[in-house]
Amino acid sequence: MEFIGVAIISATLLCMGMAGSIEAGYRVGKRRLKKYPESKSEGYGAVESSVFAILGLILAFTFTGTLSRYEHRVKLILQEANAIGTAYLRLDLLPKDAQDKLRPLYREYVQSRINVFEYYENRQLSNSYFRQSLNLQGKIWEIANASVLIDKNPGITTLVLSSTNDMIDIANERLQATRTHPPTIVYILLFALALASAFLVGQDMSVNEKRPLFYMVVFCVTISAITYVILDLENPRLGLVRIDLGDKVLIETLKNIQ
Repeated sequence: MEFIGVAIISATLLCMGMAGSIEAGYRVGKRRLKKYPESKSEGYGAVESSVFAILGLILAFTFTGTLSRYEHRVKLILQEANAIGTAYLRLDLLPKDAQDKLRPLYREYVQSRINVFEYYENRQLSNSYFRQSLNLQGKIWEIANASVLIDKNPGITTLVLSSTNDMIDIANERLQATRTHPPTIVYILLFALALASAFLVGQDMSVNEKRPLFYMVVFCVTISAITYVILDLENPRLGLVRIDLGDKVLIETLKNIQ
């Protein structure tokens, strides 16, 4: 909830800042027209078009990248579930005593992976579950590696160790995916361009006798809403748009290996 509050406040401040920029641009434009009623605005259109075009590109690319990262995170959940399921099935190739040791560890491992993201908002608790999963990875690898060396069958060694390694690798990929976000400078540029565009909009509106409030509100709210959605999608464990439904596949995997 803390992140949602911060994101809403950020979007609201942007909306208010844009409204203030429009008002400032409107007043500046009025003063210019009053002081230089016959002044020409040649060349202004090119500047405005450039600023608006850059703002549109930044919004489009940022939103597209954010949506792509969101979909990638969902895909990684499915890949991890598949990797765990494959590694678990290949335990049948190991000796019976090794299977008896590994199967409970796998169930404990899957539960720890679920808990890492279920309690993601509580960073301390989530990190503790992540450390637990790392510890279980080490135990699983150690037992599996020792087991395949008993028979020294290259086929079994390849199948068991490769699937175990894939299971460990996908966990690291998911960790990196949660840390991947646009550079802060992109957000700063987005906010700055939004304010600059609002100022130019205000200047264009200065030719009117009264402020067109409806269009001012539509412009400010639209840009702010898009910015909020970008922030929300970038943090699918904390915002309103949740990725939690994707974790059901891991929960189903846990039930299948009981």
